[in-house]
Amino acid sequence: MSAVRAGIAGILLPTDFPSLDHALPVLWERVRELPIREAHRDFIRICIGPGGGQGIANCLSRNDTWSVTLYVGEMTDWTSHLITVTAHQP
Repeated sequence: MSAVRAGIAGILLPTDFPSLDHALPVLWERVRELPIREAHRDFIRICIGPGGGQGIANCLSRNDTWSVTLYVGEMTDWTSHLITVTAHQP
């Protein structure tokens, strides 16, 4: 797979990585300790956590982009942060 640009709005500036396999651990490291409700954390882990990424790779092969909204905080006090991964030509 080609290089990717990945970021999390308000948490991680868009950064170029040599591959999706390099980007995912960085994204996961940034979100894994945040206060995220358990069900949402499970979904995000499946997407970008260890062993994840196949769905993102499939999206990138079709559309050159993938994104999902990360919700940080409690039910009544949360912020949203868009996680984006885009195929990128260095």
